[in-house]
Formats: sequence, structure tokens, C-alpha cells
Amino acid sequence: MNVFGDKRKRIFVLFFAGIVLPSLLLGYLAFRGVKNDQALAEKNRLDGQRRSAESVVRTIEAVILPIEQDFRKLIAAGSAEDSDVVLRSLEAFRSAHGFIEDVFVFQANGRIRFPAAKLLYLPALLLPPSPSDPWPVALAGRMAVAQRSEFEQKNYRDALERYRALFEAGAEPFVKGALLNAMARVQKKSGSADEAMKTYAAIARDYGDVLITGGMPLGLASRLELGALQASSGNIPSAAETYLELFQRLLQGGWPIEQALYENTVETLKNSLNGIFMKAPSDSDVQSVKSTFLALENQERERRKSTERLTSFLAGAAEAIKARTPGIQGPSSLASRWTLDLEKNSFLVSLSPADAVPSGEAGERWGILFDPDLIRDALLRPALANAFSAEETAWAVRGQDGRVLAISDKAPSGMPSYRTGFVDNFPRWSLELYSLNPRFLQTLLASRQRVFFFMFLLIAGILGFGLILAVRAVSHELELARMKSDFVSTVSHEFKSPLTSIRQLAEMLQAGRVPSEDRRRQYYDVLVEQSERLSLLIENILSLAKIEDGRKRFEFKPVEIGALLRETVAPISDRVRHDGFTIEMETEGGPHVIIADGPALAQAVTNLVDNAVKYSGDARRVILRSSVRGPDLVVSVRDFGQGIPRDEQAKVFDRFYRGGDPLTRSVKGSGLGLTLVKEIIDAHRGKVLIESEPGRGSTFSIVLPLSRTGALNHGKDPDHRR
Repeated sequence: MNVFGDKRKRIFVLFFAGIVLPSLLLGYLAFRGVKNDQALAEKNRLDGQRRSAESVVRTIEAVILPIEQDFRKLIAAGSAEDSDVVLRSLEAFRSAHGFIEDVFVFQANGRIRFPAAKLLYLPALLLPPSPSDPWPVALAGRMAVAQRSEFEQKNYRDALERYRALFEAGAEPFVKGALLNAMARVQKKSGSADEAMKTYAAIARDYGDVLITGGMPLGLASRLELGALQASSGNIPSAAETYLELFQRLLQGGWPIEQALYENTVETLKNSLNGIFMKAPSDSDVQSVKSTFLALENQERERRKSTERLTSFLAGAAEAIKARTPGIQGPSSLASRWTLDLEKNSFLVSLSPADAVPSGEAGERWGILFDPDLIRDALLRPALANAFSAEETAWAVRGQDGRVLAISDKAPSGMPSYRTGFVDNFPRWSLELYSLNPRFLQTLLASRQRVFFFMFLLIAGILGFGLILAVRAVSHELELARMKSDFVSTVSHEFKSPLTSIRQLAEMLQAGRVPSEDRRRQYYDVLVEQSERLSLLIENILSLAKIEDGRKRFEFKPVEIGALLRETVAPISDRVRHDGFTIEMETEGGPHVIIADGPALAQAVTNLVDNAVKYSGDARRVILRSSVRGPDLVVSVRDFGQGIPRDEQAKVFDRFYRGGDPLTRSVKGSGLGLTLVKEIIDAHRGKVLIESEPGRGSTFSIVLPLSRTGALNHGKDPDHRR
């Protein structure tokens, strides 16, 4: 046993030294290669993200820088032109470059103005001063008398005559406009609506830009009054036209007015027009007016957003620009660039150098406001979408306060793999890139790291599986070699014992040293018994060898099982009778004929009976019984010996197997008898069952089909082989 144990250890050592250790070394080197490949892939990925991010940054700069260059040329050329030409050039320039929100002038006095912008309203500090007491002294007394006639005496005819006389005597536009407004008011009060409408129309035509006390433009006030008179007189189309004209004039930035006056006027216009729509006799009369009004409303909402932003810039940017001027120079020293955050608005400011001044006005700086929303949505988003794959990279654009301004379709998570800003920090945003986890199949096909990893797992699995197979094969072969060695030893002893007995008895008989005839007869019986034992052993070995080699031929013929059992048991009973054994045979029912190979079946029964005799121990009794159970014939052999443990019952049919019990191993035998029984019964399409309990004996049962048809199917070919 130690020899086989040493062989097993030696085989395992060679397996580990020749296969496992080199495989582990190769696996380690492959793992190092995977890690290096991973680091290289990560570096390449980060380099690719960096290059793509720089490309996006250059895309923004490639749009902004040419606009700044063109703007500098424009304002430099405008120094030789008059203001109207410069204004038209600025308007054309702003329209030609969609990313410009507006252009502005930072004046020497620290104020900001938009030369080309048409704001809906202005901050109070930028409004022109309204007249406090503009009346000439020569007309002031006469004006007071006319106002007493209107407001105190309610003498509208006298008041109208006095206002008309003053109008003829006045010369200044403010005086004439104010007097016409007073005349129209008196005409309205006196019920002369037609005359009042004519007067308001004249005011709107000739004195619309005149501001009266409180900063109200006469053109705005006169149109409101005119529209109201037209509506009240039933002239709906004219009233609607007047209101729409006033709405359009407001949207064009027709007058410098404050926000409160603008809001009140727009509210009045909307209420008046909605009232006209309700009073209209039919939808067809006002359908076109409604369409125009809705278009103006949409336009007003957009213009309001722009005006709110620009007035916020007018109110708060001057101090910021004054503090930053002359500022950090941009590329090519064309402009100073900043991102100004004022209240809730963020502005992209590009201020031209001081030497680029139109009209030769010293101290002025001209600048551009770039539209951050348009740059973000129309320029930055498409550039990011083209630069990065949506399946591999997510991105986010953040403002200087960390607020997300734009984000990719797939929301980023975790820490950014790369972060960068824009040229000159303009805009003052940060671009963050995030690496996405790719899909499993994509990773498996595209990532060499994953391919190497799965190959490593596959190799490790193959090695583990091979190790298991090798251990099983080696253990099996060693165990088989051990059993064969035991078999050779046992068979040699089995051959030697009967041969020795036969030789000794034959020599004694030959030499005439047997004293009596009874003793000679007894010696003859022993010679026959030992010869039969030797023949059975040889027959078992040869039969099993033929079956395993496929050379065994079974001849299936009708066999009467009772006669077969009697013929088989008779010689065994005679052989073991002198040892005190009794073999009892029980047959249930009448004769039973089956289709079988008689000699092979007799050999199987002989082995079972011989096995029962060997392991009966002190119980000298064996029962051989044949019975019918349903469609099957059952031949059972029962002994009352030591029995077989449950965990060994499935192994007793293996070749060379001998139980682990010392009593079992002390019994002579080759370990092939039960193996041969199972092979023969399997060839008969039957089965061998075992019932055993240690200390109470064992019962081996042969179960064969009684069906003649089923049996004959095996007997059609006289050379049928297993």
C-alpha cells in the first residue's frame, strides 16, 4: 500500500511541477500584462478625452475670435463716418453674427449705452429729465386763466379759444404739444369727439416725441386717447389699428420710458384690444387683427426677456467694467474678456482696446455682449455631441457657481475623469467629462483587458478541471493496480491451494501409501472437489475476460428453471456437505420456462451459492428459492452470515472489490464472482438485487423477465453478444 501511496504522491508532484507551477507563472505574467494594458488603455482614453475637450474649446474660440476681429475693424472704420452710418453698420453687424446679444459703448463718464439696441424701457438713471416748469413767463399768466376756465368754471368754449390763442403764440415744441393736448382734452369734455380725434392725430404726427411732465411722451398718450375715442364712437377697425400701431411702436423702442410706464401702457393696450375683440360683430371682422395681436404678444415676450437682461447690464455693469479696465488681454490683444454675473443674469463681455474708437471720442470703449444661451445651445452642445460618443462619455457644463448649465443625454455620475475651462476663461464655465461603464458585450469584444481576464479564467478552469480528472484517473488507476495486485496474489493462492492438495493426494495414491479403500475413496472425492473448485475459478476468469473483450457468445434457448437449479446445486451440495453445509431449494408454483443461456445462468447461480457458502460464517445454511413476481422470475440466494454494510452494497459488484471488514478479507476468493454474475444477468436484460444487514446475512436476487416475446428478442441471433 505504501508503494502505491508513494506513486500517487510522485505523480501529483510531477503534475504540479510540470503543469500547475508553469501555468501559475504564465497566469501571473498574463495578469501583469492585463494591468499594463489597462493602464495604457486608461491613459489613451484620458488623452482622447483631453484632445476632444481641447477641440471643443477651440470650436468656441474659433467663433468668438473672428467676431472680435471684425468688430474692431468695424468700429475703427466708423471713426470716419457720421453717427447714422455707424448705427446702421452696427445693426447690420449684429444681425450678421447670431451669437452677439448686442454691442455697447462704455462712456468716459462711466455710463453704458447701447447705440443699436431698441429697449422696451430704460432704467430711471438713464431716462432724459422731464421738464419741470417749461412755460415762458409771457405765456404763463394766460395759461393759468385758460386752465381756470377748463377746470374751475367748466367753460369749455372759452378754454378752447384761450388754448388755441396760446398755441398760435407759442414757439417751442413742448409748449405747442402741451397746448394741443389741452385742446384735445377740452374737445373731448365738450363732446366734440371728432374734433378731439383730429387733434390727437395731429399730436401723434407732429409732437409724438415731446415729453410732458412725468416723462410721458405725447405720442404715446395721444394714441391711447385716440384709440379710446375711436372705440367709443363705434369705429372698431380704426381703434384696433391705432392700438396695434402703438403696440408696434413700443416694441420698436419708440420712446425712452421707464418700466412702470411701459408695463401700464402694455396692460392698457391688451385690455383695450381684448375689449374690442369681445364687442366685434363677427369673428371675420377682427380675425386678422387677432392674428397680428398674437404675433405682437409673442414678440413682446421675447423682447421683454432681452430688455430685462440689457437693463440689468446697464444698471450694474458700469462699476464692474470700471474696476476691471484695462483688464487681462485676450489672444492677439484684441479684447478684454470677462464673464459678469449681475443679479440673476450672466453676461459674456468682450471690450475692445481703447484705441478702437469711432467718431474720435476719447475715453470711450466699445464692447460686445455674446449670447451665453445661444453659445451653449447652438454651439457648445453640438460640438460636445460630435466630439464624444454617447455610449462612452457623459459630460456636464457648469457655471462658476457650480450650477449645471448643460448636461449630456446620459446623466453623469461619480467623479469626472477630466475637467477643463475655456480660452481666457471665456465663458467662465468648466467642462467636465465622465467615463461611462460600457455594456457587457461591448466590453467583452472591445476591451483587451476583459478578453485577457476571461481567457485567464478559462485557463484556470481548464487547469482545475484537468487536475480533478488527473486526480481521479490516477487514483482510479492506482486503485485498479492495487486490486489487480491483490487479485494476482489471491488467484495465485487460490490456484496453489487446490493444486497442492491434488498433487499431494495424487502422490500418496501413486506411491500406494493409502492404507484402506475408504481412505482412497475419500481422497478421490477431495481430488474431484479441488478440481471443480479450480475449474470454477478458471471458468470465472475466462468468462469475465470474454465478456469484457466482447468475445462471449450467449445462446438463448428455452430453459426450465427448476431443472437448471437442481442440476446446478447438486454438485455444490455434495462438495460442501462434509463441511456441514445445507443448501435448501424452494420452488414456488409449477415449472417455469424462460429463454436464457443455460450454462451462463447456471454459472451465475453457482457463483451466488458459492459466495453464500463462503460468507455464511458459523451459519451452515443457504436457501435457494425461485418464485414469480408479476412478469418476472426471481431466483434468490440467501445466507445467514455476517452481512454487508449499506455503504459497501453498491461496490460488491465491482471487479476485485473485497469489503473492508477483516472477516470479509480473510475469506478466500478472487473478487470476480459477483462481477461475473452482474455481467451475465445484464446480458439477459435482467437485474441483480441485494438485501443485506450486518450480522443477519444477505439475499442476492436475480430478476429475469418471464415474457417469451421479450426473451425471444434476445434469442433471435444465436451469436448474440452483450
